[in-house]
Amino acid sequence: MPMPDAATPVRRPFTQCSSPLWRALTAQATGLIAATAAGASWSLLTGAAISTMPWIFVQCVSAGVTAAALRLQWWWIAVSLVFVPALAIGVAVSLPALWPGAALLALLLTYGGTQGTRVPLYLSSRAAVRALRELLPTDRPISLLDIGAGTGTVLAAIGCSHSNVAAQGVERAPMPFLLAFLRAWVGGRRYRVRWGNLWSTDLSSHDIVYAYLSPVPMPRLWEKAKREMRPGSLLISYRFLIPGVVPDRMIDAGKDGLYVWRLP
Repeated sequence: MPMPDAATPVRRPFTQCSSPLWRALTAQATGLIAATAAGASWSLLTGAAISTMPWIFVQCVSAGVTAAALRLQWWWIAVSLVFVPALAIGVAVSLPALWPGAALLALLLTYGGTQGTRVPLYLSSRAAVRALRELLPTDRPISLLDIGAGTGTVLAAIGCSHSNVAAQGVERAPMPFLLAFLRAWVGGRRYRVRWGNLWSTDLSSHDIVYAYLSPVPMPRLWEKAKREMRPGSLLISYRFLIPGVVPDRMIDAGKDGLYVWRLP
């Protein structure tokens, strides 16, 4: 993987610089455009309006394909596929008004709090977890903090493979935090996770800080790391670079990479 030039601004594709929500909305808009175009073409060819079911089929398939092309994770692709059909079913069967409120509550529990950190829910890939595990030493005690622990994917894997690593995490969104907490409890408490804001979390006591955030907070995270982290400790970011700061090491992790900075 080539080393970027510190003097050259890093240009990131839409799949990296936009949140999953924006990409999902883009997928839905693309599906609507495709279905509308298909309906118009059908009307021109046959002189009749396209029926509802074919229109919905074109929309959901187009949205699902676009979601996959935008490199959304599998559950976003599933949501993109079923969103419009679910709306159509809800209208057809006259679902109670409680259901939209329940759906909104589920979204708030999953993403609530992320508007303050500007970090959406991302889950590290298996390749990223594997690369991180291979990077960690096994011959001495290590303290690792996952800022934005999500559902505990990284912490659970490290807790199982590295008994020398004191793995901790912080997560702001309620539902992912609860899942990470239950995962730790069921798994024998191999790691600890707390509900909190990454910006109020002290980094000074940790040898390694792992982050899978978004492009927006990376400059602020770097300033925080320079203030708080000890010399020689490592800041590791999956997928997202710090603008203008060349990493000391880059590790392939499937389609993306782990970027490692050693604090001076």
